[in-house]
Amino acid sequence: MGRIPDHIVEEVRDRADIVSTVGRYVTLKKAGARYLGLCPFHSEKTPSFSVHPEKQIFYCFGCAVGGDVFAFRMRHEGLEFPDAVRSLAREVGVEIPETGGDTGRVMQIYRANDAAADYFRRALRGREGHAGRDYLDARGVPRELWERFGLGFAPAGWDGLLSKFEGRASLEVAERAGLIAARQSGDGHYDRFRNRVMFPIIEPAGRVIGFGGRVLDQTADPRSPKYLNSPETPVYKKGRALFGLAPAVDAIRAAGRAIVVEGYFDVLALHAAGLREVVAPCGTALTPDHARRLRRYTREVVLLFDADEAGGRAAERSLPALLAEGLRVRAAFLSAGEDPDTLLQERGPEALRAAVNGAVVLLDHLLDEKLVGASAGAWAKSDAVEALTPLLRELVDPIERADYLRTLAKRLDLPVRALEAAIRLERPDEAPPTSRERHISAEELDIVSRTLIGALTARGELRARIEPTLLRALPDGPGREIVEVLVADDSERGLGGLVSPAAERLRPELRDVLLEVAASAEPADAAAAELAVRECVDRLWRRLWDREARALTERLETATDPDEIEALLVEKQRLLEERRTIH
Repeated sequence: MGRIPDHIVEEVRDRADIVSTVGRYVTLKKAGARYLGLCPFHSEKTPSFSVHPEKQIFYCFGCAVGGDVFAFRMRHEGLEFPDAVRSLAREVGVEIPETGGDTGRVMQIYRANDAAADYFRRALRGREGHAGRDYLDARGVPRELWERFGLGFAPAGWDGLLSKFEGRASLEVAERAGLIAARQSGDGHYDRFRNRVMFPIIEPAGRVIGFGGRVLDQTADPRSPKYLNSPETPVYKKGRALFGLAPAVDAIRAAGRAIVVEGYFDVLALHAAGLREVVAPCGTALTPDHARRLRRYTREVVLLFDADEAGGRAAERSLPALLAEGLRVRAAFLSAGEDPDTLLQERGPEALRAAVNGAVVLLDHLLDEKLVGASAGAWAKSDAVEALTPLLRELVDPIERADYLRTLAKRLDLPVRALEAAIRLERPDEAPPTSRERHISAEELDIVSRTLIGALTARGELRARIEPTLLRALPDGPGREIVEVLVADDSERGLGGLVSPAAERLRPELRDVLLEVAASAEPADAAAAELAVRECVDRLWRRLWDREARALTERLETATDPDEIEALLVEKQRLLEERRTIH
């Protein structure tokens, strides 16, 4: 994705009032200088979610999530930063230049995909689409779902879509988007998708990033794959793309879970059964990128894979990546020979909903499975622990991990300590805990650092009042790191670096603390903020002078040369007089 110019980002940020933006999704009530509401990112009964119009930030004191208007849109809609900027830009009437460079090429691919999606939709409903319509009807896909998912049809000809792209430049874009392919002879191009029901892959921002196509008659060309997906492009990365995500986002949040199935028709089957919180990877196993995307919306994932050996292996392979993101994973196991689509057709929506709602904790299931026969002796126990190690290592919640270790130790009749050593959960060479494991609270900051952060995020222009030398008087730790970034920030924004590129240099956990302090600090006028900074500066000078005075005293205790002693006494007297002038 190409880079959006900084001045455009700032213009969008300035125009997109955060209270109005958040207010479309959260019922806000004014409380003094801020607005309060129920957090959209976690379940709560008492409002802990605050929006600050003066600082243009939001912060939840319940789940420690916060940021500016872009951060809200990214988290709420599951967007990447450029897409969040573009989405807000359209709403506030800011035009983003999309010509030249990577950005221009990306937008050309998006436009080509949009044109292709429109062509496929029209073809399904036109005279060439009778075969596609018959196929979808035979599969029991309601017409309402055709519209919800933008389903289409690629006719059997070789140049139906190709004819929509005229000129060499357009053909190059269509080829780069994976819509057409060059003939091996070098003589022209042909449609990549032919005689297939088409599934557009749509992002929550509304962009079509790629396609999947199901062939109607594989016997006509046995070499043709049953399912054909778009190749990797600058906008389509199959390792992070999820089919059905756009219509599922709100349902996932409402249900508190995401259901993951294997294929396109499985997604349609669950929607037909009234389960809209469902997505599917696009022709690949679940990846860490998929897990990270799902974690934006929920903490629980239900895997609903085919009831065959391959489906079971797929569920087990998916588990480590999901656990590593702190997700709670359940699995629904269907009867032999069934998949979600056939279950819906043969036994109806109630049976499919019952299967999903009866999902079991996958790690518990695998633990039972791996421990069959494990009590037969030391070798069997060792094999069982070895099989479970890749899963237990990925548990990020220390309570969950401790509970599973106790359960495993009890069932294997082994000491917990022996298991910890065996699976090496606390290896000496292991990397330090991540920010997800180590949350720093604003309460850990010293009073001077906290006061300075609150004042500088309210009145960034006051950073000029703080000499960098003074920062040596702050205690080492997160407070000093944050203040150093705020003081060094040379942006012109009034928030003292809160939403500037300088703040991006902070570790994620420190940026969270910065937001927490900024959100909890009462709005201050210029005079109050200046007074707070002056008092902190005075206190820091006193600390420096006291430190230097102690150092001079220590030198005096060991000095023997009369001239050196006299010079040290003069210097100490000067420091004491300067200190007395601070009020």
